[in-house]
Amino acid sequence: MTFKIVLTVCLFSLIKPVLAAEDDIKMIRDLAYGNSPLQTMDVYLPANAKDAPILLLIHGGAWQFGDKRSTGLIKNKVNRWVKKGFILVSTNYRLVPEVDPITQAKDIAAAIHTIQTQAEQWHGDADKMMVLGHSAGAHLLALLTSHETLMQEANIRPWLASFVIDSQVLDLVALMQQKHVEFYDKAFGKQEGYWQQASPINYVDGNEIPMFVVCSLQREYACDSSARFVNTLHQVGSQAELLQLDLTHDETLEDIGLNNTYTQTIENYMSALHPQIKNRLMHSDKKNPPTP
Repeated sequence: MTFKIVLTVCLFSLIKPVLAAEDDIKMIRDLAYGNSPLQTMDVYLPANAKDAPILLLIHGGAWQFGDKRSTGLIKNKVNRWVKKGFILVSTNYRLVPEVDPITQAKDIAAAIHTIQTQAEQWHGDADKMMVLGHSAGAHLLALLTSHETLMQEANIRPWLASFVIDSQVLDLVALMQQKHVEFYDKAFGKQEGYWQQASPINYVDGNEIPMFVVCSLQREYACDSSARFVNTLHQVGSQAELLQLDLTHDETLEDIGLNNTYTQTIENYMSALHPQIKNRLMHSDKKNPPTP
């Protein structure tokens, strides 16, 4: 099923603190899942967690930079969903040129393995886990979600759904064969053989975890790539939905968690994944309906 929603969003004045002052939220900082200083994650735990759903966040940054604590990634998601009893995890991963994007996807798989093995200690439920990636992080998530071998090598179990937020490279070969910005060459090189290996669309086989794909109508290629990817998933019987938004690239991430139609659409999708997730989301403040 494909959605097309055009939103007009006012600029939101960012507040420096990531967490609202009244929230009773515990944070585990820099939990290691590998030997590199970048192979760490932060875990945001709600008060009195019990069988809590888990949402993993994967930052963007052109595969070369970015951080798990960036305000646009963390602030609105923690303030909205940890208060509703979700555990949020935000992970770093090694960066180009130290490693290549396929190895970065393996880092994400290793992070997921750590979450799945430690969730019970946090009073979380790894069977109610979702993953959200933005930009480069969306590409890595789509690659891992589509690439069954990478999941098997990391000994990780399927999660409920992947939220793939505004990637231009879901069909990497098509992008690299047309005019593109230089940082793609820095990340993926000049060899078409590697482009094929790092392109999520090439691994679609009908066994994918359900995907919710978001793209910005303001970015060249993003919605073309996303639509092609979702159509390919549909052709083999995989579950995928496409949401096209008249938002900037940054807004496709930052506006998630605000009290708006975009967030409500995501929560509606989450609610359909598991009845216990639906019950937690129904505890939202009904005095504040979403704003368009």
